[in-house]
Amino acid sequence: MTIKGDTVNTQTADGGAAGPTGPATFGDHIRHHSMRVIGAREFTLAAVVVLLIIVLSFVSPFFFTPGNLTVVGRQIGLGLIISVGMTFVILIGGIDLSVGSVVALVSVLTGQFMVTIGLNPAVSVLLALLAGVAVGYVNGIINAFGGLPSFVVTLGMLAVARGLALGITSGSTISGFPESFLFLGQGQLLGIPIPIYVAAVVAIAAHVVLSRTMFGRHVYFVGSNEEAAKLSGIRVRRIKVTVFVIASTLAAVSGILETSRLSVGQPAAGSGYELVAIGAAVIGGASLFGGVGSILGTALGTTLLLLIQNALILLGISPYWQQVFSGVIIVAAVALNMWRKKRG
Repeated sequence: MTIKGDTVNTQTADGGAAGPTGPATFGDHIRHHSMRVIGAREFTLAAVVVLLIIVLSFVSPFFFTPGNLTVVGRQIGLGLIISVGMTFVILIGGIDLSVGSVVALVSVLTGQFMVTIGLNPAVSVLLALLAGVAVGYVNGIINAFGGLPSFVVTLGMLAVARGLALGITSGSTISGFPESFLFLGQGQLLGIPIPIYVAAVVAIAAHVVLSRTMFGRHVYFVGSNEEAAKLSGIRVRRIKVTVFVIASTLAAVSGILETSRLSVGQPAAGSGYELVAIGAAVIGGASLFGGVGSILGTALGTTLLLLIQNALILLGISPYWQQVFSGVIIVAAVALNMWRKKRG
């Protein structure tokens, strides 16, 4: 994604400048925006998603059933929340491998606070979210001030957070959540699962932040050229810490919704979610080198990836082979990303 103004070339056919009003200006404006849409990476990805939906509707009679659409909707919603956070990290040229473990830790802590200790559901959710914030803050501080690569920092945090989740519960699960809490993950509003609403709010807010705020511009700048960003007076360390906090907090939100959906707090939750988040962002056009990506692309990438997973389930493909397909898709997306980088 490139941040620039919507400057429109309004030259006439003979090379002269068109006036501020008139048919030439209006026509050029329409053509300009049409070419931007048609040529956009997101447009191609959206076309692939639509084509996949059409194919699935013919291949499986169960795809368009209310039950399956509800399941897919929830999965896409939960996946998108984490993927949006991952997009922020990838935009600064980093990676966060700990988001799946954050889901597990938050799931376990939610159960501890709400069931074992007996705290109010709202208080329990708030405390669990703060745990997610703390994990992101630690990741950001070590990366920004310690100088360790984000891959190494978050790989270590992956083990720490998952280990804490296992240690707190001794590997067991926690059940007995109140119905008011379960509504978050299992309830519907106007026939649409609650996680989809949450994901939509998160995605829209993230899009506005990245495209309409100074912080968003700084995120892209840091990812494009960190040294130039420093020389420009941008507080690069603060940007990095904030981005990791955003990613971990959104992983915590997904963890709470996941716990509510499954009615159980479990240390095994979130396994492999970091791969889905990275894959969705990269498939959506985000560059692992930083500075390129969009929330719309991530949303489409998440949808495509999880639709493919759902298709494999409906076709009766073994779960083991499902992981193979998902891995191949992610590797292919990264390879395409690097190929584009070399051409650019």
